[in-house]
This record gives sequence, structure tokens and C-alpha cells, in this order.
Amino acid sequence: MQQLLKKGAEADIYYLADWHGKQAIAKVREPKPYRHSALDSSIRRQRTVHEAGFMSAAKSAGVRTPFVYFVDPERAEIIMERVDGTPARDALTAKLCQEMGRYAALLHAAGIVHGDLTTSNFIVDNNNRLVLLDFGLSYYSERTEDMAVDVRLIKEVFTSAHISVRGAFSSFVKGYESVAGKKKTTKILENVREIEQRGRYARVA
Repeated sequence: MQQLLKKGAEADIYYLADWHGKQAIAKVREPKPYRHSALDSSIRRQRTVHEAGFMSAAKSAGVRTPFVYFVDPERAEIIMERVDGTPARDALTAKLCQEMGRYAALLHAAGIVHGDLTTSNFIVDNNNRLVLLDFGLSYYSERTEDMAVDVRLIKEVFTSAHISVRGAFSSFVKGYESVAGKKKTTKILENVREIEQRGRYARVA
């Protein structure tokens, strides 16, 4: 049995009740009729392989992600572990924010920029462990500014959507520093401030 859970602009998410004896999730990049069919097929194939690769790389870096069971590049489909739990955005605490910071630093230490680091892409599983999702926009980079963009995005989410969680971003920074160290964390935060300043000047202009 296959049940549509979410229809997104980039991919659709399905629940599979029985995939070789396991409950699973399928992420499918459906064809886009506005693109040339050959180009569309190539893009969907590349993005599917790209995302599955980053999920595995993140796991190797020490970040908990769903297990990838199967990748079908031709159908642009990833079959992955179903993670039962609560979206982190609905259960946010200072402790969870700290763990998010630790995850971000582990990714960055491996040269991985998540690209969409928001509370919506974290789940707290039934064993109270944090799981990171959606690596569709991830890429490799050693540039401090690229890592700062990750940190800037989640800071913006904390200050806009989770203002009631006291010290959310400072807890995130504490977790980040526990992995990255003070020197690298300070450099990242300096870049975050530079990005924010550029944004302010751009809005004024």
C-alpha cells in the first residue's frame, strides 16, 4: 500500500506500508512537463543520486539520518527508513537546539553544507534522538561563508518561528562549538553577522 504524505514542488513523499517487510518512505521526483523530457530525466536522476549520496555521507560524519534502503535513478526514487517521531519544530527545547548545532558542526567538519537547515527538517524519533532530513540542496564546500549561510538560516528560523524558546540560537551555538571549537565557531558567527549586514543594506537600498 502506498499513501501520499506530502506533495512538494521538488518531490512527492509517500508512505509504504510494506516494502520487503519494512515500513518505509519513498521520495519521488516526478516528471516536470515544462522541461524537455530528456533534460528533465537527467536532472531528476542526478538530483536523486545526489541526495542519496549526501544522506550516506552525513551518516558517516556522525549525523543521524534515515537509512537509505534503495535508490532507483531511472524512476528518480529513494526508498528510505520511516522515522516515527515528532517534528522538531513542534517539540523544540534548548537541549534539542544544542544537538542541532552539534549536527551542523559535524556536517561542516566533513565539508557538507546542508542547504536547508531549518527546524522543519529535523525529527525527534521515538527514542528521543534527533534525525536530520532532506539533503536535496546539500553540497560540498570548505568555504566559511557557505557554512555561515547554514547557520544564518537556522538563526532566522529560531528568531522568527521559535521566539518562545529562550536561548534557542545560543544553545545551537554551544552545540556547534562543542564540535567545531571556539576559533572556527567565532569565525562562522562573524560571517553570519556580515551576511546579515549585507541583507540590511540591500533592503535599505
